[in-house]
Amino acid sequence: MRAFSALTVPCLLALLLGAQGWSGRLITRMASTQDAVSMPSQASFVQTEMRAAAMKLHTREQAPKEGAAEAKPRENTRDPTVLDYAQFLLDSKEVYQAFEEVCGSVGALEKFRGTGLERVEPLEKDLKALAADFDAGVADLEVAKYGAEYAAFLRELGEKLTADEAAGASNEVARFMNHYYNHYFAHTAGGRMIGKKMSKMLLGGLELEFYQWEGDVKEYMTKVREDIDEMALGWSPEQRQACLDETGKSFELSGKLLAHLNPEA
Repeated sequence: MRAFSALTVPCLLALLLGAQGWSGRLITRMASTQDAVSMPSQASFVQTEMRAAAMKLHTREQAPKEGAAEAKPRENTRDPTVLDYAQFLLDSKEVYQAFEEVCGSVGALEKFRGTGLERVEPLEKDLKALAADFDAGVADLEVAKYGAEYAAFLRELGEKLTADEAAGASNEVARFMNHYYNHYFAHTAGGRMIGKKMSKMLLGGLELEFYQWEGDVKEYMTKVREDIDEMALGWSPEQRQACLDETGKSFELSGKLLAHLNPEA
């Protein structure tokens, strides 16, 4: 397996598909998520400023016109096993659980409850199916370092927001929304490509629940993007900058989860 760019690469798709030798232009096209969600009729904070911040973290190979990050190959890796993939799914479940907990406990995030993008229940079903049909060892797995790290980070942000009666006016809510948007939208775009690759490699073509949604996922994404844009209209310049400044941390923590799919030899 060819080594992929380091964990600072800004989206799930770029991280894994770069490792598989797929076209950098395809990576850029899918990673931007703009093909997955219709462009708004007016300027969108998500699809202008947030996208620009993300594209700066692509390498030139992934985004020839906009990429600026240095590619740092990861060496001495091997092909993933079913257990490796299951570990990725388990860590992902822990992170999505943290997202759902924070959205459920912070009043300023009420619009991001029950969006249709939630992934905890599908992941629970998938892990049970993998344990039953592919490798019984899946049932014995525990959340690993990177999943625990990201989930703890999100819960800490949530605690700050819960303690802040003016959560909607805090930098923390803007920082949290960067993580929310980038993590969920990377999965709906590049995540599905990852799922197809892993399914073909390890599961005989089985499509996991993780990569399926009830209803029209594009409609869910459009509604979430519109709600983030509406929220951002009320942000101060400082809050907007706090959101943009969180991009590197967001992609770093999301990207670390993919180490399970390109494990050390």
